Amino acid sequence: MKMSSTLKINLLLIPATLVLMAIAFVVVRSIANRTAFEETEQTARLIMSAAQATFDYTVEQVKPSLEAKYDFLVQSVSSYAATETIGRMQQQFHDYRYHVAALNPTNKRDQADPWETWAIQTLARDETSPEYTEVRDLPKGRFAFIAKPIRITNAACLACHSVPEAAPATMLDTYGRANGFGWKLNEVVAVQVVSVPMSVAQKRADVLLQSVMVMLIAAFALMLLIVNSLLYLVVGRRIGRLSRVADRVSRGDVDSESIKTTGHDEVSALEKAFERMRVSLSLAQRPVTVTPGRGEWPLHAATLQRVIARLSEDIGPMATQLVERAAASAASREEFIARLTQVLPAGTASERWRAELGP
Repeated sequence: MKMSSTLKINLLLIPATLVLMAIAFVVVRSIANRTAFEETEQTARLIMSAAQATFDYTVEQVKPSLEAKYDFLVQSVSSYAATETIGRMQQQFHDYRYHVAALNPTNKRDQADPWETWAIQTLARDETSPEYTEVRDLPKGRFAFIAKPIRITNAACLACHSVPEAAPATMLDTYGRANGFGWKLNEVVAVQVVSVPMSVAQKRADVLLQSVMVMLIAAFALMLLIVNSLLYLVVGRRIGRLSRVADRVSRGDVDSESIKTTGHDEVSALEKAFERMRVSLSLAQRPVTVTPGRGEWPLHAATLQRVIARLSEDIGPMATQLVERAAASAASREEFIARLTQVLPAGTASERWRAELGP
């Protein structure tokens, strides 16, 4: 079965393009997923920073002001203030969660779940770690978690959390005597936990991935179209014409079609060489008839060399054979011109070589 050169090139080019597309997909997907994770993590850190700012503001300004007038108010508790503040945001962003989790909390809503308990224990063992991060797969999707330890570094905190007898009466009336006591200095007693869904950022990453892949597919398809068009115009069509003429010449039809080219590439060189060969075969078979004229003869050798040089610019080395053959059989200048005109390839710039013969 015959197979064209263009088809063979496409059989190599298309698989190579598919491999490049697969590599591009893996790389772009990895970048998009990484970007989604970083965006989600950045959002979680913003929420954590807002909560920490509420913590610090409550401890530095709210608590001293309230304690000057009241024995105990729950609004002066930094964890309560942060939970209430970020909780207002959760009313709008339902899947975003902030929780102060403790192993032995004063307020039961701050009781740590199993994962938060594990995070507290991990941070307690590694005193140098400022936080713990993890991506978890939950029934509602993937979530990024950041847990930041709450460590008792101020001895004043133990006034409320050492033993029930030392705690304010209003605190005991609010929360009771069973929980939130027995804390120790420099102990990790709780964590601030922020969880943010990755679905929002992942959707944007998926859209980015799809857009990039569509553009890449379109670019590769356009590249294949351009390559195939160039193969046809620059190589395929010209080689096909050359093959057609070669087939006719091989069957003896040397004058059926000439090959003309003005290019300077490899196919042009092949076309020029084949045309010279075709003309040579044609000359070998063509009888020359002319009516002898009158004029001075023979021509000077220098004149013949100028004619050969001028014709060589158009038809190459074949000019020597043609000029010498016409000169050998001509009896006059006019007969020489007539004989040479008959055997020259079509399209030869005749006025250029005739000018070398003089008037």
